[in-house]
Amino acid sequence: MFRKSLVFLLGASMVLSLAGCGGSSGGGEDTSKDYVQETESDGDKKVISFYSWSEMAEQDFDKAVIAQYEKEHPDVDVVENFIPYNEYLSKMNTMAAADSMPDVFKLPEANVMEWGTKGAVLDLKPLYDKVGIKPEEKMLESAIFRSGDNIWGAGCNLATLALYYNKDLLKEAGIEFPSTDADNPWSWTEFVENAKKLTKDGNGKHSGEDGFDSDNISVYGTMMPTDWVVYTPLLYSNGSGIASKDGTKLEINTEKGLEVIQSIADLSLKEQCAPSVAMAKGAFADKSTMLMNGQVAMLIDGSWALSNYTNEGFDVGVAQIPAFSQPANMSWTAGICMSPKDADNEEAFDFYCYYTDFNNAITAAKENNVGLGGLPQTLDVFDGGENEKTWKSTYTKVDESENCDAFKNILIHEGTRLGENVTLKNFPVIVDNTIVPLLDNVWLGEQTAEEALGSLDVSSELQGTWN
Repeated sequence: MFRKSLVFLLGASMVLSLAGCGGSSGGGEDTSKDYVQETESDGDKKVISFYSWSEMAEQDFDKAVIAQYEKEHPDVDVVENFIPYNEYLSKMNTMAAADSMPDVFKLPEANVMEWGTKGAVLDLKPLYDKVGIKPEEKMLESAIFRSGDNIWGAGCNLATLALYYNKDLLKEAGIEFPSTDADNPWSWTEFVENAKKLTKDGNGKHSGEDGFDSDNISVYGTMMPTDWVVYTPLLYSNGSGIASKDGTKLEINTEKGLEVIQSIADLSLKEQCAPSVAMAKGAFADKSTMLMNGQVAMLIDGSWALSNYTNEGFDVGVAQIPAFSQPANMSWTAGICMSPKDADNEEAFDFYCYYTDFNNAITAAKENNVGLGGLPQTLDVFDGGENEKTWKSTYTKVDESENCDAFKNILIHEGTRLGENVTLKNFPVIVDNTIVPLLDNVWLGEQTAEEALGSLDVSSELQGTWN
């Protein structure tokens, strides 16, 4: 559901082409209709164009919401356009350069703020003001793309991180389940000690015990969280981050940041409770399956992974991620934006508001038997009453009430912040192009975190934050 790699694959081309946004294409053939799967409008109905990169289950969800909106608004046709994933930003760049942006469209979270400042998306604050809506009173702040007085969009289907665990393996090891209270997670030390207790070789020995055979491990306690989307909130839990909160100084290579990175690597290299990075990318690549099969006892993964377990009817446990010095996490979502030419398009804004209200997502999911795309961003879903009960009831194969509570507690926790993948300027360049390759040597054990990052200087790329 949350395809963070889209930003990295095409982000550079977007930045270049957006320099000319808002003007003409400079001649040449208009290719704004290429690759589009489009439904024709009926008669004299008001037409709203909607673009997305969604596919399979995610596309089913989008279509369900659109069909529901059209049913409730019979005078409107929402013309849906689904662009192949790897072509999406390139396509949107072409449309922006041709001044032919769709009315409502999805945009990767790392690009919304930049597109807004370049005039490629509409500032929605005047439209919100006109209808008397304050988005911060309707949805979580991490779902609002705001810079200064401008609102460039909002999201639907939030993402966050969680600790997933195999309940049977924890019971067998005599380990009490971690709390669903986001303010009381396991410490990192507790997490490591429990991971070692859960790690077992072919003879039943555990990591750290005399005679433990690290070459014959049958169950791993955990896996190394080597993806930036997972280790970033762990950095937050140690009072660090990728960069400082104002985006002017690198923090991942400070003492606190290096502690987190080295501790992750040590799960495999020192504590012997996690598979090597080579195994993690190979035989253990399907993390959710490894946990369900009992080959891995617990792991840190995105909220989107919950569907992997519910679809199989597997009763997985969910809790706040372990903390180094303080409970922390992050949340984010892809943006839903509008064309700069639609400042007076009341119908398009009405559909935008409908799409970004999670209550409508819940109704569409239940009535069309499709999966929800993510977690609620609409505040009144967390009402402790009927709305919340309805959200939980969308999970039909296994009772996810307790896990929904865990995710709710994470999302509304004061230590959960908007991720730097949204706020930090030049995030793809700093992280994907620079930090990630350097950390490969740390995960392999070829360098320590200090050796790999200690002298890293990206001052020329640090340009502050969008908000």
